[in-house]
Amino acid sequence: MNPLRSRCAAALGTLLASVALGSLAPSSAASQPRELVVPSAAYPTVQSAVDAAHPGDRIALRPGVYREQVTIHKNLTLTGAGAGKTTILAPEQLAAGSDGLNSILSLDNAASVKISRLTVSGPGSGTCAQGALGAGIRVLGGAHLDLSHAAVTHIKDTPMAPCFRSANSILIGDFPTGAGSADIRDSKITDYQGSGIVVLSSDSKANLLRNVVTGQKTISTDGIEFVEATGRAERNTVSDNACREPDPGCGPDFFSDIQHAGILANTGVAVTENRLVGNQLGLYAFGSLETSRNTFIDNEYFAMAFQDGTFTAVKDTVRGGGGGVAAIAAFTDTTVRLDQVKITKVTGDRIRTFEQNGFTATVTGGHR
Repeated sequence: MNPLRSRCAAALGTLLASVALGSLAPSSAASQPRELVVPSAAYPTVQSAVDAAHPGDRIALRPGVYREQVTIHKNLTLTGAGAGKTTILAPEQLAAGSDGLNSILSLDNAASVKISRLTVSGPGSGTCAQGALGAGIRVLGGAHLDLSHAAVTHIKDTPMAPCFRSANSILIGDFPTGAGSADIRDSKITDYQGSGIVVLSSDSKANLLRNVVTGQKTISTDGIEFVEATGRAERNTVSDNACREPDPGCGPDFFSDIQHAGILANTGVAVTENRLVGNQLGLYAFGSLETSRNTFIDNEYFAMAFQDGTFTAVKDTVRGGGGGVAAIAAFTDTTVRLDQVKITKVTGDRIRTFEQNGFTATVTGGHR
């Protein structure tokens, strides 16, 4: 017998035996993602489905209001029936997470979680002194949030009050250290007590695309904040973030007062094609940053304020409001280059510099 044919026949026999014994049953069968439906007999709550799910599973939330706190430590997908139909609502009592904050929905343990077509909502029932609402969605411990076609709203306490590090709609990462990341798109972030979206620390990153971020008119808020973090804010509409009572220390002096902004950004953040309307400052930027093709309408103090670094603004449009561009030198020289920036109908200075401690602020280039 041909030795090669003999070896092939033996191998085929072994293969057939393995099949007969079932040892070659598809190994991927057990790893196929399941869909867990909430509510159902097996999973009456969102958290019960999360706890039972295997990494990679999908959780489908039927229309309804789920008054509960949800914590996720594994890779999952949560899909509602629509942001106007499915709501995860803050319960009467919230337990503090690993960061000490009381948040409605928390992601931790390097989990990668996709959430869409639902609303996360407050208000909380706590106060600044006890049980204050920490965040609508909290992302920490190296976790990643992929949020789309969703809403986060009413993230505030009862009664509403300016608590430090409290009631931010979406809070990513930690400060001074701690990692979190997010892709947030086509979502509405409204009626928050602190800030709309906050990204903290150099290990954190967020890409924000086509979102609507709207403050409210009774307490001081900021829209989007990058604090030493990196990422991108593109084609978002950010409005109604300003200093409100009670908030001592607010004012137009960059050296002695506090200002609130639609977008606060630093080195490593791209700010492009956003629409910033009715904020105290449209954009407040630090370090080294380029803006492009943003539209600023009726922002109270300035459309753009650039502090302590090197900046470029390309084809941005300013219409109405108190002023156009502010360049601030507090701890280092500041240079701002304008490239085809259009400034019209402002009631104050189109360009203004603020200097202290011997540092200089310079604005160059063209505007009209």
